[in-house]
Amino acid sequence: MPDQDNGSENSYILTCEELADLFQASVDEIKEQAGHDDLIMLPGGKTGILPRKVKSILKEKGFDYSRKVISHINMRGGIGKTTATISLATRAKQYGFKTCIIDMDPQGSASLVFNIMPEDDDPVFYDVWQKPEEMTLGTIRRIDENLYILPSSLENGLLDSVLGNPASQKKAVSGVCDVLKDDGFEIIIIDNPPSLGSAVISSICASDIVVVPMFSDAFSFRGLEITLDEINSICDVFNLRIPTVKALFSKYDKRERASEMAFEKLKESYSNILIPHVIRTTTEFSKALERRETVFGSSRKNPAKQDYDMYARYILNLNGYSNKDNV
Repeated sequence: MPDQDNGSENSYILTCEELADLFQASVDEIKEQAGHDDLIMLPGGKTGILPRKVKSILKEKGFDYSRKVISHINMRGGIGKTTATISLATRAKQYGFKTCIIDMDPQGSASLVFNIMPEDDDPVFYDVWQKPEEMTLGTIRRIDENLYILPSSLENGLLDSVLGNPASQKKAVSGVCDVLKDDGFEIIIIDNPPSLGSAVISSICASDIVVVPMFSDAFSFRGLEITLDEINSICDVFNLRIPTVKALFSKYDKRERASEMAFEKLKESYSNILIPHVIRTTTEFSKALERRETVFGSSRKNPAKQDYDMYARYILNLNGYSNKDNV
């Protein structure tokens, strides 16, 4: 078994225990299936399994690594779009997906998490979308093996003004995603600004799945209603297939009556789109951000990892996905 990973090639590694849990198998069975060369010692005495082997095992079990574009959208800020984006991206990477984040938010929060901030002259999406075939692959930055990001800067705040033309809205994000797909990227995750402007419309046009992170306040519910109406309108105007839309309840606190009432309201009114797993409030997110990583950067168990793993399994439609409710 190789020594502990030095972080240069694979900072995000799935543990054998986690893969065993996915399939309700024993750890020894997973280790035997993985083989000596694809196992790696992790801090805390745990054994990790390299993403390429995870992918091989999942494929053997019939899992399909079909390409998907996933957008996190909500008009409300501070609702968990960026956390959902970066957590899903790193977990998808651990499950063997070649993954790219497209940071569309001018604040660049997703880029900041990984300490990948463009210099003043570096291109961002604002520059890339007009010449995607020429610029996309040269602009994305490597976070980890098979994990990349197209970083953002304040310049992306001008996107709404340059994407006013409907034809541009339809093709801008799709054109960049098409280049990434042709290069073998299987999961493309878009972190959008808190709006429903032209840039977000373009993301909707490119998306297979739109996830709307929710909170317990009334604005979140109104934002969900508006987003659903807007998606239907956009797809009708552009003659596009309506993407799968899901609502994700974030910042859930079972000690607060407001959280329980809001989640029950979602189950009553939006049961067809509600993801049956909440993201609980925890300090683990802020601790991970201080380390410039996501909650999956550590092999240590915590509620944040559990919640976002269940979210990833649900969205990625992983074989062996458990429907156990965490509420």
